[in-house]
Amino acid sequence: MTSFERGRAVLEGGWVLSGSGGDGAPIKLVFGETELSRAYLGVTVGRHPALCDRVIDEPGISRRHLRVGITEGRLFAEDLNSLNGTVLDGEEIPPFQPVPLSPDQVLTLGRVVLTVSRLSGEEA
Repeated sequence: MTSFERGRAVLEGGWVLSGSGGDGAPIKLVFGETELSRAYLGVTVGRHPALCDRVIDEPGISRRHLRVGITEGRLFAEDLNSLNGTVLDGEEIPPFQPVPLSPDQVLTLGRVVLTVSRLSGEEA
């Protein structure tokens, strides 16, 4: 019996960036393994909906702030020369230099604080 036959879809694995914005509103960005593997340069995160794959509507986020992708089987984040920068576990990420991400690390984009975690294939 498949998951669809049981009435529940099984999602693929992936990654989640979750936390809150400067106003305390919850933010959750989900990236599936297939999407990340097919995105040539990665998935773009920022404030401008026409320029980004994932949008965070916060004033401290640049129009194109960050790129998330997979290279050599590892998740990475790359600051896209954003005005307010991107910080990983308290260390600023230099623009255009991809850095590996691991579960439980904390990414800060302006006033937005996001924790990296795995998305299991069983979550729906």
